[in-house]
Amino acid sequence: MSKQKVKRRLFQFLVNRYQQEKVGEREKHLFNAWYDSLDWRKNMDTADYAERRSRSWQKIHDAIGEEENLIETKQNRFVAFKRWVGSVAALLLATIGFFYWSIQQEIKQTQETVSMPAYRIFSTGVGERKVVSLPDGSEVTLNARTSLRVDENAYGRSAREVELLTGEAFFEVAKDSSRAFIVQAGRLQTTVLGTSFNIQTYAEMEEQVISVYTGRVKVQRGNSNLGTLEKGQRIRFEKQYANSTTDEFDTQQVYSWTSGKLVLQDAGFAELALAVKNTYGVTLVADNDRIARQQYSLPIRKSVSLDEFLEAIQSIHHNQIRKEGERVILY
Repeated sequence: MSKQKVKRRLFQFLVNRYQQEKVGEREKHLFNAWYDSLDWRKNMDTADYAERRSRSWQKIHDAIGEEENLIETKQNRFVAFKRWVGSVAALLLATIGFFYWSIQQEIKQTQETVSMPAYRIFSTGVGERKVVSLPDGSEVTLNARTSLRVDENAYGRSAREVELLTGEAFFEVAKDSSRAFIVQAGRLQTTVLGTSFNIQTYAEMEEQVISVYTGRVKVQRGNSNLGTLEKGQRIRFEKQYANSTTDEFDTQQVYSWTSGKLVLQDAGFAELALAVKNTYGVTLVADNDRIARQQYSLPIRKSVSLDEFLEAIQSIHHNQIRKEGERVILY
């Protein structure tokens, strides 16, 4: 832009300020002097007129220069303000970005935490029973010397899965058609939607036993289906040979242990020894095959002392008993 155009624009700016009465006293005086000179400049010679016009322009230009400085100052302030706004905006965006990143990290960490197992183990000792209440309303009654493991992060998310590590447990499963209830016990997996059943999987026993009291239960070994059981049916799974058989049982008889009163009916020696171990914490040993093949029918109560109980089983088949520390040997 030419200097002449710049002067014209600045002059117009000053004129506008004069008309709006926004000029200072110095500017006002210059304008009045310039305006008054317009009436008599016709009588001036050319040289004097040129010189006078040059001086007037210089004075106006000087005054305008102050306005230019003022404008530049305002422009600089505006530019500075724009820069400040830009900085604030950038800081705000950075803060929002950091906040969003923090939220994403927290969500990611929460997801990782949820996906990681959070195992809780419920256990019982000798002669002890315990009822475990699960988040969905299902209840598990643990027999003596039993351990149940539950992943509290995973339980109920897609399925309700628990693991019976050892011992015996009676399950009363809350009905939920959208989430199966799965019990992993050794090599067997039991799946139900809503029912009650018992699983026995003690380490010293040669077989696992799954018994159904209400509803239906599906039992699997890996991808192999061992059968679907209904009320009063049970599967006996031989650990050593991986064979299974299905038979029927008296629901009242087997269920009795949960109430603290176990009744053995034609039980083999291994079953008797297990009951003694769970109730009294001692190991019952058969000295010979004849005693190992004997069967026993009797109630077992913790209120009865060990010595009284041993006298009772000794009298059934007229066996002899000797104690060796924590072992009780029948011969």
